[in-house]
Amino acid sequence: MTFREIELADERIWLLAGGAVFLPETQTLVVADLHLGKGTSARTRGLLLPPGDTVSTLEKVQRLVKDYKPQLLIALGDSFHDVKAGERLLNIEKTMLRTIASQTSLLWITGNHDALPVPEIAGEWLEDYRSGNLILRHIPSETVPMGKAELAGHLHPKIRMRIRGHAMSRSCFVKGPDRLILPALGSYTGGLDVSDPAFSGLFADGSSAYVWGADRISRVA
Repeated sequence: MTFREIELADERIWLLAGGAVFLPETQTLVVADLHLGKGTSARTRGLLLPPGDTVSTLEKVQRLVKDYKPQLLIALGDSFHDVKAGERLLNIEKTMLRTIASQTSLLWITGNHDALPVPEIAGEWLEDYRSGNLILRHIPSETVPMGKAELAGHLHPKIRMRIRGHAMSRSCFVKGPDRLILPALGSYTGGLDVSDPAFSGLFADGSSAYVWGADRISRVA
């Protein structure tokens, strides 16, 4: 299991390869922007995307739950792509969600795509959640209270890199003095480059990106 430990507001945080976060003190696994049902949503609008994105995303979550055995799994909003995503879930996808719910407690943070709880989905729904000095929410706030730190999603951060002469865009974590933005875990999610003004406004004192590879997670200033 590949991870890198950082600290925010005196709280230990593990950045996991693949884009999730683990809080070792409370045995909490955190994921962001699953966008379950995005593929079927596109097909209702006539966009023919290959099927299987929801299963692929849930498989990632299942592997994380198996590896880290969390007591609590928190999904930081936009877990479901739209209000009818729950109705479009296939039986296999519902079974996968029930299996996850049988292995850990589930907490869904509401997002802009899923502002209301999705019916018949196990788990509790909240607008935000506090764990020690950490505030977990979907959309990053303008300011973070003194002595606290924020974990958020929503922006789907990516960074352009050049490796051995090849340019590529990679999902990444973005960390500042008092906040961490998680990458999107969903299989069909796009991304916003960290050079976008949406990030500079949140990290006035500077930030670092963290990118994962096969055996390490590297910091990029």
